[in-house]
Formats: sequence, structure tokens, C-alpha cells
Amino acid sequence: MTNYEQLFQAQMQDPQFVNAYYEARIERIVDEMLEILKEKIAHNEPKENLIRAIDSFQQQIHPTVSQESHIG
Repeated sequence: MTNYEQLFQAQMQDPQFVNAYYEARIERIVDEMLEILKEKIAHNEPKENLIRAIDSFQQQIHPTVSQESHIG
């Protein structure tokens, strides 16, 4: 195990760190998804494609949020 992995594992024992880590992770994922959606809108994608993208984003986010609530 690398020094980074050891440090990360040690930090994951701190509930405040765990919450901050997952909040930052979710924020990054949502930002990436919103950028993808903006690109689709800018390229005048059909509304059906936009709705499918949003549905896909929701499915990807819910497991992440669910995992966070079980840990925190």
C-alpha cells in the first residue's frame, strides 16, 4: 500500500473527513454532468436526448447519494 493509500485510509476513519470527501465527490460529479448537459443544449440536441441524459444523471447520482447517507 502506498503512503497516499495509507493516509487516505487513516483519514477515512474521521467522520468529518468522510462527509467532506463525499460532498466534494458528489459536487464534482454533478458539475461534470451539468457540463455535458450544457454541451448537448448548445448543440441543439433533441429534447428526448436531453431528457434521457437527465434520467441517466439521476440514476448515476442516486447510488452515490445513497452510499453517502449510509456512510455518514
